[in-house]
Amino acid sequence: MEAHLQSYIQSHRLCNSGTPVLLACSGGVDSMVLATLLHGMDYKIAIAHCNFQLRGADSDADEEFVRAFAASRNLPFFTVRFDTLAFKKEKQLSTQMAARELRYQWLEEIRKNNGYHAIATAHHLDDQLETILLNISKGTGLRGLSGMAPRNGYLIRPMLTVNKKDILQFAAERNIAFREDSSNATDDYQRNLIRHQVVPPLQQINPSLHATISDFISRMHDYQQLTDAQIQLTRKKCFSEKDGIAEIKTGYLRVHPAGQTILFHLLESYGFNKDHIARIYRLFTEPGDTASGQQFFSDSHRIVMDRKSLFIVPKDTVRDNYKVIEQLPDQIIFNNYKIQCSVLPVHELNMKQSGRYAYFDADKIRFPLSIRYAAEGDYFYPLGLSKPKTPGKAGKKKLSKYFKDQKLSLIEKENTPLLFSGEHLIWLIGHRTDDRFKVTEKTIRVLKMLVADR
Repeated sequence: MEAHLQSYIQSHRLCNSGTPVLLACSGGVDSMVLATLLHGMDYKIAIAHCNFQLRGADSDADEEFVRAFAASRNLPFFTVRFDTLAFKKEKQLSTQMAARELRYQWLEEIRKNNGYHAIATAHHLDDQLETILLNISKGTGLRGLSGMAPRNGYLIRPMLTVNKKDILQFAAERNIAFREDSSNATDDYQRNLIRHQVVPPLQQINPSLHATISDFISRMHDYQQLTDAQIQLTRKKCFSEKDGIAEIKTGYLRVHPAGQTILFHLLESYGFNKDHIARIYRLFTEPGDTASGQQFFSDSHRIVMDRKSLFIVPKDTVRDNYKVIEQLPDQIIFNNYKIQCSVLPVHELNMKQSGRYAYFDADKIRFPLSIRYAAEGDYFYPLGLSKPKTPGKAGKKKLSKYFKDQKLSLIEKENTPLLFSGEHLIWLIGHRTDDRFKVTEKTIRVLKMLVADR
């Protein structure tokens, strides 16, 4: 088994003999075999044990057993006691999920605080099989069929291709002592139920089940690599990001036969689950304009739906909401906007037609200037939008009506800053200026503003 383990570690570049590794050790046969193997192969390991206080005296005995093992080999030892049931109740988790969350959070703290390069666990091939079957029962995608990875960040799993039978045989041959967890014999947990009630019939059907599942995982991993590469190509056709806001063009997904699956891959990293994604996909593929303005929330992000796009916005975005300018600077910085400012004689003006430029009669400007986002009741006199009955003269228009007429998305409305001179709205920055402050034949000095790249 030493040769097999060494080959697997090297082929997946999990660690080397000089790499300090923190080994999660429950005291059960799997972790005790891994600890014995790594120590015997001169890996630089430390032992970490979690006492979840779920089995009374047995839990304490497990802790002392692992402590004694570490002391007998002069290995660094870390331990912790958790009130797992209280944490389970507080977080409304299953016992297993509560223990898992507590365990990995603590292991990562120990790793970072003590300079260990990796955290090793004793997950093996039978665990892989149970994981895949559990994933299938819950409706997994391709990634779930690939099982656990040899490496996930700082977490390494050196025994993923070793089956339980070989682990038990190795422990017997080497007289490796271990603790038996009595809870493993019950069907109270989902994994135990699969282990005791599902796997044995499958082994009757296929006596080479472990070899088959190992080959299956390898193929699924290759398919996952191919899928990831294709998703990256697809991503370029419909996904973009600017100033922390991601945009997904829905037209491509609407006509693609695998549109909903592509959408899942684009959104899963933002914390949206398959139910969210199914509802979102249904909304923008239904006839009519039922999607526009709809919003969905994950723990970290918000999706705002528009007629042709989905906008993904971080929920914890920090930005300035108000800025006052007492005198004209060379440039104004407001969140993602950098506005260059200058005053020049009108005869030097070379006016450019672009939403990035704004020109004002400088002698009509009153300080302080201020910048903020839209509020209820805002209005202005849009330059170039004449009253129907009085051509050439701009009429007063509510900002909300202007946004609607211009078909601006909710995200654009939320993120378009407004420039005020005193109480007057003079520029929807990046869009349109106010007619009352325009350059005319009577203008002597021009205030020129340019939205520059930041």
